Amino acid sequence: MSAVVLLIASLALAWLARPRTGWSGEQAALFCSALVGSCASTWELLTLAVPAFSSTEATYLLASLCQYAAFPLLLLVAAVQGLQNTSYVDAELLRWDRVIWGRILLVICVIYVLMQRSHNLVLLDNALLLLGCFAAIAWLIAASKGNAKRINVVPALVWIGLMAFYFAKVIPMQWLIPLGFANTCVMIYSGSISLRK
Repeated sequence: MSAVVLLIASLALAWLARPRTGWSGEQAALFCSALVGSCASTWELLTLAVPAFSSTEATYLLASLCQYAAFPLLLLVAAVQGLQNTSYVDAELLRWDRVIWGRILLVICVIYVLMQRSHNLVLLDNALLLLGCFAAIAWLIAASKGNAKRINVVPALVWIGLMAFYFAKVIPMQWLIPLGFANTCVMIYSGSISLRK
């Protein structure tokens, strides 16, 4: 069921961030996250439907890529867009092109490899969740200052609630990633309609 939620969220994100004229770096990063999420969820659904296709290595690779590359990239875009809307920083300083976002993705992958080799993936999970909280808080501040739509308060509060449920051991990480993916997509696109030109 979590794969279905992730697939729906990633396909919706891929559609909203699809390439078009004037494609920004943020939209490219969102589209990349959506492609990785849709590949991971499609592979999981395919292996459930046809067990003959099951490959432990491919499943691990795609799940790790989704959890430790696509999801952090999505959270970083949400945090950057939240910071742009807070008016605490110059928004133009945070408008990066596709090359910068590609380098950010590369750094995310390097951090994952280093954390995996040092057997600290739990620490990386917690850092990702704190990044999600930072993005939610940035959107809450932007909404309180009137720089973002009030509807952004709902997904930001939902994200903080998901974090509380995860740390209280109510929901496992296998559900937090798809729910967080869907919620972050709503947080980005409910207040940033200007991305859909």
